[in-house]
Amino acid sequence: MEDLEARVAALEASQADYRAVLAAVNALGASQREIAMTQREHSEVLREHSETLAEVKAGLGDTNARVRSLEDGVAEVKDLLVEALDRRQENS
Repeated sequence: MEDLEARVAALEASQADYRAVLAAVNALGASQREIAMTQREHSEVLREHSETLAEVKAGLGDTNARVRSLEDGVAEVKDLLVEALDRRQENS
């Protein structure tokens, strides 16, 4: 009878160990799902930021082109003013 009780106790201990391992595996699975979900969210945010950065870079290129065009126009006006002043001094 003692042998039977010892076997039952060993079986119960084994089942308890199995349950503990199963609980740990389930906890790990839940943790991995949480990590994967967070990573997907962060990937989406990163993708959105990358798109926004590309738009900003494109706008910056347009702005730089406009500034160069304005600088060219100002230089032309300056040259015309200098020529007009030179002609005015020659005629005086």
